[in-house]
Amino acid sequence: MARIRNAVSSFRLEGERVELDRARQVLETQQPESPAELGILQLAQAYREIAEGNLPEFSVAGIERAHRKLFHGVLEEGIVGQLKTRDNVITDVSGTFVKFEPTPAERAQKELESLLTWLRMTEGNHLPPVVGAVFFAEFEAIHPFPDGNGRLGRYLNIALLKRLGLNHAALVPLDTRFFRTSEHYYEYLATTNSGKDYALWTRYYSTELHKAYEAANRRGDLRKTLAQFKRPSTHAVLQWVLQGTGEWFHRGEYPNPRHLSGPALWGAFQELVKSGVLEERGEAKGREYRLRSTFLADVYGRLA
Repeated sequence: MARIRNAVSSFRLEGERVELDRARQVLETQQPESPAELGILQLAQAYREIAEGNLPEFSVAGIERAHRKLFHGVLEEGIVGQLKTRDNVITDVSGTFVKFEPTPAERAQKELESLLTWLRMTEGNHLPPVVGAVFFAEFEAIHPFPDGNGRLGRYLNIALLKRLGLNHAALVPLDTRFFRTSEHYYEYLATTNSGKDYALWTRYYSTELHKAYEAANRRGDLRKTLAQFKRPSTHAVLQWVLQGTGEWFHRGEYPNPRHLSGPALWGAFQELVKSGVLEERGEAKGREYRLRSTFLADVYGRLA
């Protein structure tokens, strides 16, 4: 859910509306039906790789590969994985008002190399939120690619926090926090445009990172949900399901460490279906279960 929510929020920050349930379906089926859905799939998969410890290389070539990972089949192939060759600008949503002019194309690679050198020299000397905030602001100021810089920057941001020692950074709803506070996100990011003052942006960034971790902790504490079910069999099955991936599974996949009887297990699954925790599909031995979307929305909160 954290991966899906962050991916959807990253899109919504750019004004692209993708529904949470549809994003979940795309991840399950691996069958996107539009470039936007392919982008959601590739971004969510990239976040999963971060959670598993597979980080992008923080070099110019590594960042170019990361751009290809996120945008292959999404943007026109001539610009995927290629640094910009023409100057670009950052405009408002309507595209009529220029808010910021990034680094000129002729200096983009050199500025990116300088930023990466700064990172190597700095990452062990300051707190991760400070390093992450400054790196993100400078990457967006360079805007090194013709398109996709916001989404790529937020992906690199999560990867960098993991690299800096925040091991669960990919499992907290940081992009969701940015989306829910998008007015401040853009306002404070703009204060760094001079390259001289990062105080407001760093304070905002650190605060939202802290709130994202607090939200993850609250959502990870499901004791109240478990306490609603008094039957030991239902409690045991639900505890196992909540530790899974949220994807479809067969009843036979439950490891049954307590050696519960067949009728007890059947009753547990039926209670969870009737209570709205699980949904089911198929018949007899082919029947599958998963956590119901409405249950997940209630537990993890809905996107605004």
